[in-house]
Amino acid sequence: MKKRFKLLAGLLALTLALSGCGQPDPGAASGQTPVSAGSQSASAGELDVLRVGLAALPTQLDPDRSIGIASIKLFYNIFDTLLFTDKEGSICGQLADSWEWLDDTTLNVTIREGVTFQNGEPCTADDVKFTFDRILSGYGDGTIAVLYETLDTVEKVDELTVQFKLKKADAAFEQRLGSIWGASIVPQDYVTEIGDEAFQTAPIGTGPYQLVQYSPEKYVLERYDGFWGEAPAARQIEFIAYPEASARMTALVTGEVDIINDVPADARDTIAATQGLSVVGSSIKNIHIYTFNTRDESSIMSNQAFRQAVTMAIDRQTLVDTLWTDYAKVPNGHQFESYGELYIEDYPGVQYDPEKARELVKESGYDGQEVITIEMNDGYYTNGNQAGEAIVGMLAEVGIKAQVAYTDTFSLSADIRAWSSASRFDNPLGALWLLFGPGSSPANAEKGSWTPTEEFVAAGNTLIDSTDLEEQRAAARTLLEVFDTYCPGTYLYQAEDLYGIRDGLDWDMTYCENQIMPFRAGDLKVSG
Repeated sequence: MKKRFKLLAGLLALTLALSGCGQPDPGAASGQTPVSAGSQSASAGELDVLRVGLAALPTQLDPDRSIGIASIKLFYNIFDTLLFTDKEGSICGQLADSWEWLDDTTLNVTIREGVTFQNGEPCTADDVKFTFDRILSGYGDGTIAVLYETLDTVEKVDELTVQFKLKKADAAFEQRLGSIWGASIVPQDYVTEIGDEAFQTAPIGTGPYQLVQYSPEKYVLERYDGFWGEAPAARQIEFIAYPEASARMTALVTGEVDIINDVPADARDTIAATQGLSVVGSSIKNIHIYTFNTRDESSIMSNQAFRQAVTMAIDRQTLVDTLWTDYAKVPNGHQFESYGELYIEDYPGVQYDPEKARELVKESGYDGQEVITIEMNDGYYTNGNQAGEAIVGMLAEVGIKAQVAYTDTFSLSADIRAWSSASRFDNPLGALWLLFGPGSSPANAEKGSWTPTEEFVAAGNTLIDSTDLEEQRAAARTLLEVFDTYCPGTYLYQAEDLYGIRDGLDWDMTYCENQIMPFRAGDLKVSG
């Protein structure tokens, strides 16, 4: 598993030697600024251009059609939601100026005066209603719709006020509205005029940056002078695709870009040792998971004991120690510490137990003839390929034949499917329930991979309905227990993001935990 990373580190070292970037900068002693891609303007604290090298660019930029790990990095800079979760974890207004509960199922939200979209048109209650009606009508892939499972209707009260009517009381509804993975407000007139398909590559929002160039290789954002909030530091941001890690690192070293993402673990020290560069990291609210096809009765994966064996055969700590650095970890169950009082600290999670796994394999009746397929997109998840190949070896140790199969399509019909679980908001409803509960892709009656048990559904509904903390904690524990016992899938590790960055950029990475790249005022400052 280390061979690829060592090769990357070697390539980077060669680049450093050839470019001279690994040597002391003769300009540094005389106070000269090292060469960098970011062009600092005459105005103190500003950049003309910030260049960012990404492993992948999104294929579309309509935030209400779908949200993934590539698109979420850009959405926060272009669009706004009504509410937002601030850096301390509290719900605050973003587009919303105020909000008030009229009763348990009725919420009025008033948006800020004077907000405009990036084409200059005012943002009103009509745009908010249009956005949510679009989602509730079934538009998109359901990524956002499932977040608003309790929402019934949205009605206009006046030009700046909308009313949300819920199907039932929902203790987490403000958290849903405050999710960066939630409903970004889009302009009714503009979308209606150009159509949904055109909007995917020519989006307009109310955020601090507007898209001015779109191509498969590069997206260019330009600061929107009419933005309702404080102006960000960079006048322009170029997001440039470098699919290969070695190409991203070379671009950083040679000054083509200022920031890169997905720095391989074994290349961290090499970049950090380069003058003018450093590596910064963050754990992210994303657990890499595998889904299991429990419905195909012709496959051994339909056997619960066999699925349990698969989960116990995976040495998660070795995967973390080998593939990641300081920020990744093995979680104790499909949950995040950011859940606060709903984080079940004493839950043990799945334990690595190859001896027990062998017993369960025997109990399942598996005869060693069937080859289990682990399906994944080649290189889509950081370290996903390496983890898959390692897990094939771990399964072999307990008598299970498995193989990795790479595909460009996503399907839950495979024996095992590589996926990820991002926490949409800090509550078990925002990850485990959202990803495996009713209405989710795995629970789809026709194309899904499992049927949620009554106990799982009841626990999720308790989390929605109840305001009693002890009842909520008991329900949260039940979700974890059912997932790890029935095994519609399993978790591998809570992942991390490593970024290479040039000196002179002071980047607050708090929001990076949500997998976004935040470049608003207060997120990025130019320090030199």
